[in-house]
Amino acid sequence: MATVTTRYRCPVTPDECPSSDRRGFCTVHRWERLVPERVYVTAEPDDAPREDAPDGSGPPPGTGANGDADVRPEAPAARPGGRTARPAGRPHPREPREPREGTTAPPTRLQSPPPAAPCLALVLAGALVLVRAEGQEPTRLGRDAADCAHVTDLAALDQLSRLHAELTWRAGRLYVTDLGSVNGTYVDEQPVTGPVQLWPGGHRLRLAEDVDVPLVELDEFGAPR
Repeated sequence: MATVTTRYRCPVTPDECPSSDRRGFCTVHRWERLVPERVYVTAEPDDAPREDAPDGSGPPPGTGANGDADVRPEAPAARPGGRTARPAGRPHPREPREPREGTTAPPTRLQSPPPAAPCLALVLAGALVLVRAEGQEPTRLGRDAADCAHVTDLAALDQLSRLHAELTWRAGRLYVTDLGSVNGTYVDEQPVTGPVQLWPGGHRLRLAEDVDVPLVELDEFGAPR
């Protein structure tokens, strides 16, 4: 009569991890549940004829005492170097596994994007003149400047030169430069003779004698903050 013994083995490396006769988890791979593996052991009675009997009346090789096939678990093939090959279809312990049924995959951490540069604008004669972003062409001010073409009262400002001043970005900072205007450009009441840094609320920009050009930051709706 064949005796069935159930052993529980690790599904990752069944021949390397300790087995158990109870259900549970692998002591090496603590998140892997042990899977059952049946082992058939054939017990021969004392009076049963043996394979090496002189009359040759024993059961044929590969069968049990009752003529049933002696089924034993197939040993995994050995790899070069003495390591046992992993059974087909079983993932490597380091390979990512799909979430089991009834469970949800852990949320993916998303890296927050770097903060965008503030959107700035100049207030010239009651109109907003947008300051171009870093890496783009300079923002030019003057009666013939394309950036000021939408300013309706610009023609009345005869103090301004045709190309009066320009604003450029350098390493994340905004600078104003005079373009050889007749009446000059001023920051905090000081004449601009080279690039001078500007920032909303921190500096006062003036063109010619009395044309104040405040630098403001715009909100997500395009309105000054």
